Amino acid sequence: MEKIVEVQQHFNDLELRIRNFALIVTGAFLGLGGYAIKDGGIIKAFGIEVSIAGLVVFSAIFPLFAFYFMDRLWYHRLLDGSVKAGIEAEAALKNFGYKVDLGSKISEYSPFTLWLTKKTKIRSKTKMDIFYLMLVAALLLVAACLSFGVRPQPVPALAPTAALGVTPAAIADNASKSSLPAKAAEALPPPPTVTPAATTRARDVGNIHPE
Repeated sequence: MEKIVEVQQHFNDLELRIRNFALIVTGAFLGLGGYAIKDGGIIKAFGIEVSIAGLVVFSAIFPLFAFYFMDRLWYHRLLDGSVKAGIEAEAALKNFGYKVDLGSKISEYSPFTLWLTKKTKIRSKTKMDIFYLMLVAALLLVAACLSFGVRPQPVPALAPTAALGVTPAAIADNASKSSLPAKAAEALPPPPTVTPAATTRARDVGNIHPE
């Protein structure tokens, strides 16, 4: 009986890990879709323009179906088999006077009802279907909004100087640098003025020879 319970715990743990990975992968695709919004890529399929971000989010449905197959149609069937084996083992032990009813109590208290389902009990398989259905619905909603709601933003027209990498600040800076020599020349004192009389006197002095 102890070994049967260990097998039940093993398959239950595997299913929880699968659902955890499903949530991680879904979140990763949502993050990739958000990153793709920055590029604003658009493709045309069947005459309809679709955002790449929406396609990225929509593609998360395919690995999600793989997780659903592994969870619902693979390990959950093994878990059901181990639970039924435990209930049969408990019934055999009861015949010997042992009071063990763990599996039967779990099967009794696991289902529940909602006001939508009225008297129909929601069992573990239906719970799993609802879990994955909610993830798929969220992905479809986000993918639809991104596919038809994201469009590339128009690029504003640039002036010729801005297109060449020349900004008004650079132009003003170059103008200030080119005016530096003129400013330096203005700072120098004016050259002395030479009169004709001073020129004649200097020439006469130069013609005097010592005797």
